[in-house]
Amino acid sequence: KWILSRLHTLIQTVSKHLDEYHLTEPAREMDKFVDELSNWYVRRCRGRFWAPGMEQDKSDAFLTLYTVLETLCRLAAPFIPFMTETMYQNIVRSVDKSAPESVHLCEYPKAKDNMIDKDLEKSMDAVLNIVVLGRSARNTAVIKNRQPIANMYVAGIDTLDEMYLQLVEGELNVKEVWLGADVSAFISY
Repeated sequence: KWILSRLHTLIQTVSKHLDEYHLTEPAREMDKFVDELSNWYVRRCRGRFWAPGMEQDKSDAFLTLYTVLETLCRLAAPFIPFMTETMYQNIVRSVDKSAPESVHLCEYPKAKDNMIDKDLEKSMDAVLNIVVLGRSARNTAVIKNRQPIANMYVAGIDTLDEMYLQLVEGELNVKEVWLGADVSAFISY
């Protein structure tokens, strides 16, 4: 749900910028999205992709990734025409011979408001920020991710659902995450 929500938010944002003749902002947004897609969604779904057999969960993960890549291909076509054409031929035309001959003959994507979940996106943004900062703190302290840590204290975020906390704990190999920490207790001048 998160990656599909992010995709439709991206479509909305890119379309808005293009309507206003801003060209660099959509490229930056697409770059950020591709980073989240590859470094978060695909990495988090590895277990689903590599699962034995073709269970429904695995099929759903592949269909979601296909939908995102196909839509992203059409969305990015005005910016990187040759690369998106190659992607389109490999991803879409190799599977569906009745699809339009070129990505440039396809309809430009339109955002579906019912697919956008701002609360989910906001929570996942918080998780991504915590994980990035947690990895940075581990690297600074020279503590490998394989080594478990008992507690992690997060300042600036007071509440987060248990599901998101479990993601952070799993990603950073932390036993317990404490939100709303008092920063002054951990900083010395």
